[in-house]
Amino acid sequence: MKTYNQLFSLAPIFQSGMVLQREKEIKIWGTALPGSLVTITLHSQTVDVITSETGTFLVTLQPMSAAEGLTLIAENDRPDTRPIEMHSISIGDVWLACGQSNMEFFLRYDQDWETVKQYPKNPHIHMYNVPQVAFEGHTSHNKGGYGYWLQEGDNGFDMFSAPGYSFARNLQPSIDVPIGIISCNWGGTTASAWVPESVLEEAPLNTYLQEYEDAIRGIDPEVLRAESLKAWTFEDSLQHGKDFEPLLYGRDRSWQIDYMKKHAGEPVIPMGPYNINRPSGLYYTMLQELIPFSIKGVLWYQGESDAGNRASMYDKLLSSLILDWRKEWQDDFPFLFVQLAPFGRWLECGNEEYTEVRAKQQLVADTVPCAYMASIMDIGSYHDIHPKAKMEVGRRLALLARGHVYGEKDLLCDSPRLSRISCDDCGLLSLSFTSGEGLTIEDGPSDLICETPNGIITPVRVSVSDDRLLIQLPSEVIDQHLLLTVSLGWGDFAQIFIRNKQGLPIAPFRAQIQL
Repeated sequence: MKTYNQLFSLAPIFQSGMVLQREKEIKIWGTALPGSLVTITLHSQTVDVITSETGTFLVTLQPMSAAEGLTLIAENDRPDTRPIEMHSISIGDVWLACGQSNMEFFLRYDQDWETVKQYPKNPHIHMYNVPQVAFEGHTSHNKGGYGYWLQEGDNGFDMFSAPGYSFARNLQPSIDVPIGIISCNWGGTTASAWVPESVLEEAPLNTYLQEYEDAIRGIDPEVLRAESLKAWTFEDSLQHGKDFEPLLYGRDRSWQIDYMKKHAGEPVIPMGPYNINRPSGLYYTMLQELIPFSIKGVLWYQGESDAGNRASMYDKLLSSLILDWRKEWQDDFPFLFVQLAPFGRWLECGNEEYTEVRAKQQLVADTVPCAYMASIMDIGSYHDIHPKAKMEVGRRLALLARGHVYGEKDLLCDSPRLSRISCDDCGLLSLSFTSGEGLTIEDGPSDLICETPNGIITPVRVSVSDDRLLIQLPSEVIDQHLLLTVSLGWGDFAQIFIRNKQGLPIAPFRAQIQL
């Protein structure tokens, strides 16, 4: 357990206005002088603990029901310390929102921000941004909005995760208890940065460790440190943030190309002990700060940085992350995550192997217990890696929670999944879907491909009927009795605008049928 370098203190997550998880043990930890007595009082519970030889302590309170307006008092028996009092504490459901830039994505960049600002305030929603710390001793990356609990309209609200906030906004009225959202993210990060080294020791995930060792081999550590800190001074500067921020609001390709030309040659943080993408780095500097803070579950939106030549192992990486986090928390909490959106090119980022990453994400949802995926193949932009409809992303995550976690009966919460494909003698393909009630085709062309060994064929007609997608094939194709491959949204950039009555698009698929 980390020492917080104060005579008597609780971990930074414990502050006035926080939400503690209901109906689970409440863990509270911090530091005080070794061998001293710490007393924690919350509502009707009081627990004593003697600090360890290193000055750390951990208190476990018994589970509590939902409540608001509570006070927590922490006391140390040393005469030179003062009691710590925290007020306006709620007991409710706490969700951890993690990933890279699409989960970090600030509310002020969202296409619906002007509308969101006008929402009536919901006093039962509380938010906390974990400070972004790249390495031990790094303190300057965040300029505001981090490290304290806040509510709608507070200073820093516009810098909170748009998907995380939208999730809470859509969920809270349904469960009618306080909700806490903890945002722990960093843009451009691989999932390998968010797990301990033990997860990466065996093949194929040891590739991440091997690549790291190759990158730093033969480099003088002092030279690497000096180069890294110089680059971080630039990365953390106000001017760099000001120059880069317009890209997050969205800019066309010509603007991006001009930006890259103007900023070519700027300092880049080399791979090494100061890089955010070193294996396990952010696990130790950010995520571990939250363990074992009791939570209801996790929201995850990430995968872009593990595409390309790492796509084939993404299912192993993500499933290992889920299982490790559950082990660390000693809790088999639900894990809700977002499938990669349609995307082509943004700055120097491409979409190589996005199709495979999406397939691996689907595999995780199909094989890992209590893991559920939201598909967003109708939300994307070819020249923007950051889709701007994050409020809709949060709504879809909230639907998954309401249906799978909170057990709302008869709620349509999943994207339609292909369940059966058949073809009659007249060449009418019928594709049936689970969660496909009320399918509609709208908004734009969906990337539907029908292909035989002789090439791609153009359907005569595509229509829907309740939970079925109907594809009329040309008669000459039927007469040839060929193997037909049907795919929907199966491309690194592909879109799907066929949705069920809940507005959820069909999940990407690829299937075959013998005609």
